[in-house]
Parts: sequence; structure tokens; C-alpha cells
Amino acid sequence: MEIVLISDGPLSIDSPARKLPFFFAARLVDMASVSERTVVDAKIAVLELQDATEAGLKALKASWKHLAAVPVICLVDEKSRRETIQAAALGNSELCDRDTPIILLLKRINGLVNEDLCAALPENAPAQTVEAYRQSNVFLQSLCLSAVEGSPIQVNLLNDSADELLASLSLNGLSSWLEAVHTHHSGTYSHSLMVAGVAGMFAIHLGWPEEECREVIAGGLVHDIGKMRIPLSILDKPGKLTEEERKIVNKHPLYGRDILKPRLEVSVGIKKMAMQHHEYLDGSGYPLGLDGSRISAQVRLMTISDIFSALTETRAYKDGVPVRVAIDILRKMGPKLDQNMLSSFADMVLKRDLGDVKRTSAHASGGAAA
Repeated sequence: MEIVLISDGPLSIDSPARKLPFFFAARLVDMASVSERTVVDAKIAVLELQDATEAGLKALKASWKHLAAVPVICLVDEKSRRETIQAAALGNSELCDRDTPIILLLKRINGLVNEDLCAALPENAPAQTVEAYRQSNVFLQSLCLSAVEGSPIQVNLLNDSADELLASLSLNGLSSWLEAVHTHHSGTYSHSLMVAGVAGMFAIHLGWPEEECREVIAGGLVHDIGKMRIPLSILDKPGKLTEEERKIVNKHPLYGRDILKPRLEVSVGIKKMAMQHHEYLDGSGYPLGLDGSRISAQVRLMTISDIFSALTETRAYKDGVPVRVAIDILRKMGPKLDQNMLSSFADMVLKRDLGDVKRTSAHASGGAAA
């Protein structure tokens, strides 16, 4: 879902609209530039009236017809008579106090567009898969909120999601999960969902205890938490990243460390999967250049699952590679990865009909940073 943010000049530092690009694909449009072209395909408009000038409001009023087809939320100080009068003079819109908690604003936006991610799932999706998909998406949005707001991670939602996904994988296998995941419109969210499923299935395949399988699934959902501090305009960019954008994205394990380090409610194992999944056994990974002696089996499993998912996912700017090609690429990474573990992983994915699932799934947009 894409939203358009409208303001008279740059958004003020205290505007809640500044946080919305972490939750939705969003673009900023100046009041004087609102037109059919600049608001095309937007599902909702969020208008920030703070510091709006008479010239900006006049220009917006003249082009208000271009917003007639979408819901408009005006962010105002409800104690300010001036701002409420300005909003009323523009046209049909819904007022929202600027001090409203961000979670309530998010719920209102989702309510206005009636976004139901489960509606896009295949008609024959197993009930257990549908429930796991629903709960995992609820958790990921709460995780983004926790990362942006600095609030506690809702471990109960994480545990429920991991339980549901483990049950789904055990009952229905990996293919039905991947079919569900590939209907998601966000490359960033679908990547976390895919990694959680692949990692969980791999742990099951290795015969790990149920509790470890559950923790690996939770680790997959959380592993890219550092990306929650990077706007979706970069993460879901429908094209290759610039060098500067790539540098920003590559900081996500450090952001993950900063977010998770003080969170006593999150296990050490999950924290390590988030902070170390780009480390390699030969010490050539990032951000710390750890060698194999400091990299746990859970992290090794997560790294293989993460790279495999990134290689096989289809995005707007690239096709996913076939499963056998992905396995060959992983094998050529040699000492960077646990090759004994990779052999077991290859046995798992090559004995399952996963290739067609990935090659035909092109629903998620963007994802240059996945």
C-alpha cells in the first residue's frame, strides 16, 4: 500500500507523518505540487498542516480535486482554531490530532483502506498457514512500531507467531508457506516471513528439538529488525540501490544490535541471529568480522536461510534464481558458510518442489535491500 504525504515544505521534526514511511511505502509531495501525476496510485493522503502558508494552502485548494478519490487525513493541533479552520476549508477530510499515538494513526490508516493481507492468499491455502501468516504479519507491524518508538517488543506476539508457523510447517510443509508469503506487497516484510519459514523448515529437517525450531523461526522474523529504522522508500526501492543507500542498508545489523541489546525480553539466541546473520566463518562478513569460533549453529543456519531467500526471491528489479542455481552459488561461497550444514540444506530444498513456487511469485514490490 502506498500513501502520499503532503506538507508545505519539509515535514517538521515532531510531525507523526515522519514516522509513516517506516510502515508504508510513502512519498512526500509539496502542497504546491499536488497534481494527478504526483498522487497517482496513492491509496490514502496524509496532510500535515503545521506551518502551512497561505500560498501553500491556496495552491492545495486549487488542486484538491486530485485528492477526491482517496481518503485524506489532516494532521492538526485540535486546540488550534486556525488549523482546524484551514482543514475544513480545504475539502472532505478526516482530522487527526498531531499528538495522537502513532499506533492509533496506523490503525486508522489501515481501517480506511481496508487492507486485508490474507485476502490475497491462494484460495486453497491451508487454514493453519493462513493463521500463521496473519499472526506473523501482526507481529512484524508491532516489531516495526517497537523499533521506531523504542517501546518493548511484544514477545507474546512473537511466541504466538512462532508457534503457529512451526505448526504450519510441520503440518503443511514449506511450499504452502512460500505461496502465501509471495503474495505480500512488501519485499521487506515478505523477506522476513520467507526467512522465518525456510529457517524453521531447515531446523525441523536437521532434527533440532521443538524449542530450538521455534526459536529459529522467531529469529527469522526478527533477524532484520535493524531495517525497521530504514525508510521503506529505500528498503522497497523498485531498482538497484545507490552506493550511499547500500551503505545505509548495510548498517542494519548495528541498528539491530542497538535496538535489541537492552531488550531483556528477547533471548540471547534471537539477538545473535539478528546481529550476526551477515557474519561469515572466514571472518570476511560484517559488521564485526567474526570468525567461525564465535558463530553459533543457529546463526550459521540463519545465514544460509537468509542468503538462499534473497537469491530466490523475485522482485521488481530482478528475477529470483532457480533453487539449484542458488544452491550452487552458496556452495561456491566455500569457507564463508558451514558447508556441512549447507549439504543438509541442499538435501532439503532439492528434494522438494520449491523451484516453481519462487520463479512464478512476483507479487512483492521493490526489495532492492532484501
